Amino acid sequence: MFGYLLDTCVWIDALLAPEKLNDEVSGLLAGGENLYLSSISLIELARKEARGDISLRMPCHEWFEQVALPKGTIDLVDISTEIAVDATRLPEPFEKANGRPHKDPADQIIVATARCKGLTLLTSDQVLLDYVHVKCLSSRS
Repeated sequence: MFGYLLDTCVWIDALLAPEKLNDEVSGLLAGGENLYLSSISLIELARKEARGDISLRMPCHEWFEQVALPKGTIDLVDISTEIAVDATRLPEPFEKANGRPHKDPADQIIVATARCKGLTLLTSDQVLLDYVHVKCLSSRS
């Protein structure tokens, strides 16, 4: 599979704050081809909305269908058995700047999805950008 997997933050930025994205990533997203999103990102966004961290102009499930995932724009990648296993057995743990392990299971699933599907991960997360076991492209300048 060839294409780009959007990290949850890149997906949210593209929809709610596109000015945060650099020109290269904005161009890739505008092209609209070979764009993928892990199904775990749906949970991450719904959690942010439920906590009040982001505000949507309609109920979350309607926003997903009408705004965030209209047909033909981004393909959802479900968590397969291969992805689930890879997420729990990544070659090295992610490390934060302080050297401590980064144990976010959503990030592990997103990285495993990119690895298993051969996708380039679009992200602004420096921990993921520094992880040598997945191909990444920074979404911010």
